[in-house]
Amino acid sequence: MLAPVRRRVEQMLGELEARNADNVSRTESYLELYALTREMGRELPWVLMAHLVSRNSGYLMSDLAVAIERGTTPFSREALTEMFLFLERPNFLIFHDAWWHVAHHLLDQPMQEGRVPRFVREAWRRYQAAKKSEEVERALVFDLVTNEQNLIERRTVHAPRFEKARALVRFFDAMKSEQPIVLPVTRAQIIVGGFLELEKRIATGRRIFDEVLADRATRDAIFDWAMAHPHTGSRAIYGAKPTPPIRNAWPREVVRKIAPDIHDEPEHDPLWP
Repeated sequence: MLAPVRRRVEQMLGELEARNADNVSRTESYLELYALTREMGRELPWVLMAHLVSRNSGYLMSDLAVAIERGTTPFSREALTEMFLFLERPNFLIFHDAWWHVAHHLLDQPMQEGRVPRFVREAWRRYQAAKKSEEVERALVFDLVTNEQNLIERRTVHAPRFEKARALVRFFDAMKSEQPIVLPVTRAQIIVGGFLELEKRIATGRRIFDEVLADRATRDAIFDWAMAHPHTGSRAIYGAKPTPPIRNAWPREVVRKIAPDIHDEPEHDPLWP
């Protein structure tokens, strides 16, 4: 790796905490990192997928702010705020994990035990040992999707603190009111349809890759669109009915007052060490 590029990756790794401040900084950081992997000739399409999924989390956070402001839903402010935290916590945890292990891969450095799950360390070893091909690229995407969804399974999705949020998810599932994931410049209509189920979340990630990002032309077009449309969280960015930017709706200092531990280090999970 050329020295200037290496220094850039090292600098980005050192900025992990600042980049993990909120959904906007995470989402834009994923895009910056993906652009760098393209520049290096070591493209990692999972990072573009992470950008798109994080964008969608931001849109949902903005939607919740609208629902709270209008007060026209049957759900309490407390439940809707918990739903925001239910989105914010995994958004934080996945970035905390992924930024570290992707940067270490690009730097060709060993991944510290205890800092990233054993599964993802082994996934990167399998990828690095294999001859590069479309199937190897696809296998890595699926491994990283599997890792990140297991990472949040017990730390967030089924954590006791999010009982109200899970009740809202079950309600939306029963009403079949979940909106498709926003995937610009494509007609793909992909929904999770059961966010509380680990296998359905993993299957959704696989569908995003197979139906959208596996196609090189579509991937390039989405990247160009994302670079031209910086993320704010407002749905106005893609021509939908405007919703507020996240940093207006959920200021960082307010979020940390609501839940001072929302950006704590990951809890221990003996089932995904």
